[in-house]
Amino acid sequence: MQLLILGGSGRTGKLIVEDAIAKGHSVVALVRSPSSLAARPGLTTVQGTPLKREDIAKAFGALPTRPDAVLVALSLKRVSDSPFAAVSPDAPDRIMEDSVANAISVMNDFGTKRIVIMSQWGAGDSWNSMSFLFRAIFKHTNMKYGLAAHNALDKETRRSDVEFVLARACVLAEGDAAPIRLYPDDGAAIGLLPKITRASVAKFMVEACEKDDFVGKSPVISN
Repeated sequence: MQLLILGGSGRTGKLIVEDAIAKGHSVVALVRSPSSLAARPGLTTVQGTPLKREDIAKAFGALPTRPDAVLVALSLKRVSDSPFAAVSPDAPDRIMEDSVANAISVMNDFGTKRIVIMSQWGAGDSWNSMSFLFRAIFKHTNMKYGLAAHNALDKETRRSDVEFVLARACVLAEGDAAPIRLYPDDGAAIGLLPKITRASVAKFMVEACEKDDFVGKSPVISN
């Protein structure tokens, strides 16, 4: 498959690139700095930002044929890697929502149907599956800004006519890919302290491009 990745230089994005190439897919990554990804067979880097529609169109044209799917691993820019850190003062507004809107617009031009987006547990109707403690954290700490962005992105993506998959990842952890537990869109019966490794999220997202099991769905995923 031909895959376009937005956010490929991030911690999860790099793992998506690695997993996709290991499976024999051809990957193009749109990144601000091409040096942020090590050169390797199967990877093409295009310099630019998903906030510019013309940059996404340029990335679409960097593969021999149009991408079969777009994978999105974008997040809010923070002042540190801590999930509780404040949003960086120079972070673009609506980076996730506008980037995906641009991607869907270009997808329609090229005839690409599938988009797989890294979302988060708590977004949309999975909110009620969180414990009181988690809901309090997402209401009263800086994590509320990321959740608000994912909620807006969730709603806007559903209004499009693309084949979307919103992977609602639980608390992210480091480590190798592990067996993935799948829960319905509302996260029912997920438990109190679910976690998932970034490598597992990457694996799930690439697999969501390869098969049709999750089209139009927002499964909550954990290990």
